[in-house]
Amino acid sequence: MATTFLFLLLSAIFIAKSQQGQSIVNPGSFLTPTTTTTTNSSWPSPSGRYAFGFYKQGNGNAVGVFFAGIPEKTVVWTANRDDPPVPAAVTLNFTSDGRLVLQSAQGTTKSVAVFGETASSASMLDTGNFVVYNSDNQSIWESFQNPTDTLLPTQQLFYDVVLDSSVSESNQSTGRFRAIMQQDGFIALYPIGTPYYIEYGYWSKGIQGPRLNATLNLDVDGRLYLANGEGIVTISAGGNSTKSSLYRLRMDDDGFLRLYSYNTNQNGDWDVTWSADSIGKCDPKGLCGINAFCVIYDEQYNCTCLPGFAFVDESKRTLGCERNLTVDNCKEGTYEMEEEINTVWENDTYSLPLFSSNIEDCKIACLQDCNCEAALFKDGACRKQRLPMRFGRRQSDSSVALIKYYISCFAFIVLAISGFVIYRSHVSKHQNVSNMGKFVDEDVGPRSFTYAELEKMTNGFKDELGRGAFGVVYKGMIGNGQKIVAVQRLEKLLADREREFQTEMKVIGKTHHRNLIRLLGYCHDGPNRLLVYEYMCNGSLADILFTPKNNLLGMKEGELRAILQEEFFISMKSPDQSQTSTNIRGTRGYVAPEWHRRNCPVTVKVDVYSFGIVLLEIIFCLRSVDSNLPEEEAILEEWVYSCYECGESDKLINDEEVHKRQFERMVKVAF
Repeated sequence: MATTFLFLLLSAIFIAKSQQGQSIVNPGSFLTPTTTTTTNSSWPSPSGRYAFGFYKQGNGNAVGVFFAGIPEKTVVWTANRDDPPVPAAVTLNFTSDGRLVLQSAQGTTKSVAVFGETASSASMLDTGNFVVYNSDNQSIWESFQNPTDTLLPTQQLFYDVVLDSSVSESNQSTGRFRAIMQQDGFIALYPIGTPYYIEYGYWSKGIQGPRLNATLNLDVDGRLYLANGEGIVTISAGGNSTKSSLYRLRMDDDGFLRLYSYNTNQNGDWDVTWSADSIGKCDPKGLCGINAFCVIYDEQYNCTCLPGFAFVDESKRTLGCERNLTVDNCKEGTYEMEEEINTVWENDTYSLPLFSSNIEDCKIACLQDCNCEAALFKDGACRKQRLPMRFGRRQSDSSVALIKYYISCFAFIVLAISGFVIYRSHVSKHQNVSNMGKFVDEDVGPRSFTYAELEKMTNGFKDELGRGAFGVVYKGMIGNGQKIVAVQRLEKLLADREREFQTEMKVIGKTHHRNLIRLLGYCHDGPNRLLVYEYMCNGSLADILFTPKNNLLGMKEGELRAILQEEFFISMKSPDQSQTSTNIRGTRGYVAPEWHRRNCPVTVKVDVYSFGIVLLEIIFCLRSVDSNLPEEEAILEEWVYSCYECGESDKLINDEEVHKRQFERMVKVAF
């Protein structure tokens, strides 16, 4: 008798323990979208933190799991997420035969979840997991095992299980991006609908050592990590595990995987505590849909159509673009090719690449091919493509996108671009602290300009003054046309040198010397990098030296100005970029040899080297690099040094009458 009593007591304790944190739902229970005195719209967890049931979506309702204990009912799981919202005249029934179905007013039903066997009960747990049980109280279905876009604490993401982003915060339908736990032990991000190949992924994180059976885990304290029983890789260290702290990991609609936290004591907003690192705002592939590319303005991503295309839906620009004019026969119309520099998309060429050093050949090849809608020109290779074009984005390299457009729609393109520029200029007026009508304050460091301001100052970059080692220089006006400036558009600076770029701008701007051009301002708007200098009305040192019949004698003070800043930017150029594209070996221009051997900082020695090159140019009235000369004479510094080393300094003088001793002394000073 005592044994039987002890058994019953232990059984009662076990049952009570197993049901702790549960709210049992039995067959025959039902929900309606509206709570009344006789009906409920959801089944809450014991603490009331989570609930399973109806929530508002669009003009109707949807069924899912959401945070019920906070003001903002954040959805974490959705049933039949791609179905349209259901009307108010529906009922969610847990039927007597163990099915969970939506029943319309007309009597038609649709399953909310499909179970492998008959269900006897269900429960909304305090973990956020909605669980269905059989008659033996064993789990036969869980929302944790069928996630949509969110991972909750204690939930695991197993091999081949995915988190698919939603369309938006208010629309839980399947979006465009996916996080998947791969067999190789990596959690990786892809556009939905693409193979799980490395060229389609844009972020991943993997476990070290043996990678099989790895899972992505989120603890109650916000710690996010990968584990497989043999190793752990922490992704986010976590923080607070108190009852007032809530966490959720979500695959967001913009392609980012983010970890959020919420403090129930403050009832504020969800805060981002971690996001997938090393992702730029335009990196998620397919962010702007087909036939479009992504650009950054004011630290936000914007979608732009390719020339000759228009948005499918102007109010939903991420849906992509389509031709704004259809021509049945490409032979009947006249086409042109529009260039988009530093623009790339998915390499989906339909023919072997054509190799040519001339971009014009690439244009002609596409214009003569009716199958060619666009081409990508990079490193001398021309790759022709058909529509649609996917995963378009700006990229800091030599890529040039060529898009074919019908000539009759050119006016529309100009109008659209003009409208966009006017809009950007209008926005910039409200964002700039300084007034365009005022002069740049020359007693302080350089000011920051927006790209739209410089475009306006230079009248659309029309008046070209010259071309330097790092880009084209244009004439501009500030102060209501009262002050002339020179605007240089830098090309191919490394994208990851943003902070160094700004720091060096401030240093250069505060450098005052009568033989150095004054830097008045700069632009670091999105991918654009430009410099604003004071205008040299009398030209540069190079203009004086290399113009026939000019020399340094008799020049008035103020007429001789030298630009030495350009060598400042060598450190921020792409490693494979140089001013001269010939096969001449050795150094180029004014750049010290150290730059070509290792990534040295700007030092006094480097400046002295550049000064020496300028002296050699003054002495010989020759350019530091001139590919028109014989190869042994093409690089001035090497040629002069070689002549002195071989005792052939007479070669440098030719038949000119010079004071040889003074001449040699001047050359030694240069070296």
